[in-house]
Amino acid sequence: MISVKSIALMMIFLLALAAGKCLAYEPFEDNNPPPYQKPANILEPGAASSGEAGEMKRMLEGLAKELIVNLGDDDPLGAGVADGLLVCTFVDINKLYRTSSFGRYVAVQLMNEFQRNFYPVIDMRKSLSIMVQEKRGEFGLSRDPEEIPAAHAAGAVLTGTYLVGESEIIVNAEIVDNKRARLLSSGTLILPRNALNNLMLKDSASIRKDSDSESVIYMKKLEL
Repeated sequence: MISVKSIALMMIFLLALAAGKCLAYEPFEDNNPPPYQKPANILEPGAASSGEAGEMKRMLEGLAKELIVNLGDDDPLGAGVADGLLVCTFVDINKLYRTSSFGRYVAVQLMNEFQRNFYPVIDMRKSLSIMVQEKRGEFGLSRDPEEIPAAHAAGAVLTGTYLVGESEIIVNAEIVDNKRARLLSSGTLILPRNALNNLMLKDSASIRKDSDSESVIYMKKLEL
């Protein structure tokens, strides 16, 4: 005959088993799972950017979007850039042969932004061969005319100027048709003067075109 104690133990066991099943198959209150939390090492594009560099990158992204909108064509292979978009260094508005690390960085970042938007961007610095040196690395970019193609085919050129003020830098960008010099798009960006921008402006220098200069100027041909 089953004792009262045995029945009580069996009931406790059955209750524990039922509770275990509930936890196994209905772990969320009201059957609603908690919101998904993205792992810390997976971030949205640009989410890791911070400080002056991150802010400058975000502002240049906005300038690229303005240029794309002003092209008046959502198709990256239309609006006069189907034959390639070549990006040039941005220069001092008052001296078009003067630039700096600031002007070079603006050009490179805009080049990246247009590529991200599927535009056929041409990097004229791509060398004909890769230079490899032990303890130095592998180098695929150059400004030596003997190491890069003599000519590039491009339907349009993205270039621009910057004006350095006391507390701000005004950047004007434009996309110009390579055959007729027709302005296809333009945009303006105002950046604050800060430690990063001041550092990039420090190495401002002009190319010298006079015959007595030891620096030789090389002209790149654009195929029309």
